[in-house]
Amino acid sequence: MSPSAWSGLVIAWIAAIALPGPDVFLLLRLAVRERRAAVLAALGIMTGNLIWILVSVLGITALFAVLPGLLPVMQVLGALVLVWLGVQSIRSGIALLRAPAERASAGRVVHPWLLGLTTNLANPKALIFFTALLTQFLPPHAGIGERSAITLVMVAIGVAWFVGIALASSGAAFRRWFGRATPWFDVVAGALFVLVALVLLGEVVFGLLQR
Repeated sequence: MSPSAWSGLVIAWIAAIALPGPDVFLLLRLAVRERRAAVLAALGIMTGNLIWILVSVLGITALFAVLPGLLPVMQVLGALVLVWLGVQSIRSGIALLRAPAERASAGRVVHPWLLGLTTNLANPKALIFFTALLTQFLPPHAGIGERSAITLVMVAIGVAWFVGIALASSGAAFRRWFGRATPWFDVVAGALFVLVALVLLGEVVFGLLQR
């Protein structure tokens, strides 16, 4: 890859992960509960991103051109997962609002790594980036060394970003400031997940109607 292509890829990747979405909201939601859970979720998110990266650099995304019906199916499945995650988050927030005394025990998060992985794989932003943008920067005849370098660079940047968010937002000062709003953040984050899912489903339906 040329220096300009590398610069474009790095800038596009940083912009993609820095833009707030389900991944970031999940980390903030978990960070006010437990640092360990937030860090594990960040690693789960990057595990999902690693899967997307490998799918892209190995050329598997070309399947979407051969099988155009595969993309909307994946979008619908991702949207359904986001709806499920959103409903769970809303229910958690409502439960804490009804029983404020239970907030102290709300730090225990079950399977945070798996939650981060699931959220990322269902994230429409990740799907769009890796199926549309990354392939523009990847040379069609890139060797295994170049593809490995792309993977390592993207993973390093992603781990630094998401783990950094988990560590920063799970600090004592942030948790004291944000802890009281935890139930409401659960509700808002859940509503955002559902909204993103509905928008994604609407785009799929609109795309099918346009054919």
